[in-house]
Amino acid sequence: MIDDNQIVLEALRSTIPWQACGLTLAGAAANGREGCEMIRALRPDIVLSDIHMPGMDGLDMMEQMGEELADARVIFITAYEKIEYASRAIKLSAFDFILKPIDNEELERSLLRAVESLDRERDAARQSVRLEAANRRYRLISAVTAKHLLEGDEVFLGFLSRAPHSYFMLLAESATGLSGPTLQRLDFLHFPPELETVTAVLDGDLLVFCAMSAPNEAWQATARTVAETMVENLIGLTVAVSGLHTGVSELQSACEEARQTLLRHNIYGRHTAVDFYGSLEMNSAKMTRLLELEQAASSLAQQLDSLPEEELWQRMLESSCGKLRLLRILLMFFCTRTLQEGQRDALPQAADDLSVYDLIKLDTLERARGWLAQFLAEQKKKAPVTASSALVRSVLEYVRAHAAEGLVLENVAAMFYVSPNYLSTLIRRETGITYRQHVINAKIAIAKQMLDDTRMRVEDISYAIGYENYISFYNVFKKVENMSPTEYRLGKSGGS
Repeated sequence: MIDDNQIVLEALRSTIPWQACGLTLAGAAANGREGCEMIRALRPDIVLSDIHMPGMDGLDMMEQMGEELADARVIFITAYEKIEYASRAIKLSAFDFILKPIDNEELERSLLRAVESLDRERDAARQSVRLEAANRRYRLISAVTAKHLLEGDEVFLGFLSRAPHSYFMLLAESATGLSGPTLQRLDFLHFPPELETVTAVLDGDLLVFCAMSAPNEAWQATARTVAETMVENLIGLTVAVSGLHTGVSELQSACEEARQTLLRHNIYGRHTAVDFYGSLEMNSAKMTRLLELEQAASSLAQQLDSLPEEELWQRMLESSCGKLRLLRILLMFFCTRTLQEGQRDALPQAADDLSVYDLIKLDTLERARGWLAQFLAEQKKKAPVTASSALVRSVLEYVRAHAAEGLVLENVAAMFYVSPNYLSTLIRRETGITYRQHVINAKIAIAKQMLDDTRMRVEDISYAIGYENYISFYNVFKKVENMSPTEYRLGKSGGS
């Protein structure tokens, strides 16, 4: 409160129910100059001020403190009913203008409106921050999971403030699972200031993209600082660090390096909590065994159509000597090769519900057998969707890379210099489903990845992938997945 009349100040202090209005009376000043000092020191949300005061009046004070009061609500109280006062107060964006003698009920209503106005503004700001974070995570996930990446810095600019000089990725697995509180704590960790970081959940693991704006020969020390900060603050983490990379075309290589490092860390049972790509040394005997398992997996993947499931399992047990550690390696090679073989002559499909990398969590042969059966069942459900023309392949690759955008058929057709009707007909004939369904599939594939990240509300995910409202997203998701987004999220968390 700012008023040169001490009687008025005392009356307002004692008669206004500040707490009932959701407010705390932070301080009082006798003129505009004292008011400026108080505002600088306290940064109040609401300022209640007289206009006509000695030394500096309330309007001059507000004008001088424009930056400090940019987000505050200023209510003027004056005994002078002058039109120029009201006019200038409006120009200075005053919230309200009340005449003396003060009617307490009128002032209370004004204060409550100011509180409501502040709450709405802050809710909007928080929503904007959440949506921006969700959009950055969507762009990152989309980039590292796309089958083909478009060239150019615009890919980076989808999730970074500027294209990086170089970057590395961290992939972290939690022994206890990535809970909501764990992910929320992550957002408050302090990483080296020279890094711009984006975090997301990818296939149940924590992905941290670390961008550097300038050359850094000591980048591994920086990466270790990030990894150790995570390990110290987030219990039960194992962190794998990729190599150093530069261009957009290396995004998926960096992610795969971190993935391989994490996988081998788990398979070979390292004792350190942080590993770097290329640092896992193996003796010649282990390397030879690894190559044998890779060759066996390749042979089994090629015979998949002719081998009964039980015979396939028995051959895997023989190749791995029934040892769970070796079986997990064999399964990893087999599943990777199976997916590669299945996609050689087909359009890339949506992300697999069953992550290949979940096998590192298998702790018994029985569970490994069940995992293989589920994986094979998932593959059988996927009829190959082929496309004979380079045009259709290019269009659908573009759709997957820009799933969050409008993707109006007419606009996409114009980009490829064909008519909408021709493109629509060609896509339906070559793939068996419509252009619109391809767009929906691309959106849902990314949404399913994002639902693993419990920091993001389902509503925010719907906006991030390009739906104007949650209801539209809910209806589409339920039609495609036969469950609501929330049910899908609970099902994933319940099974982890």
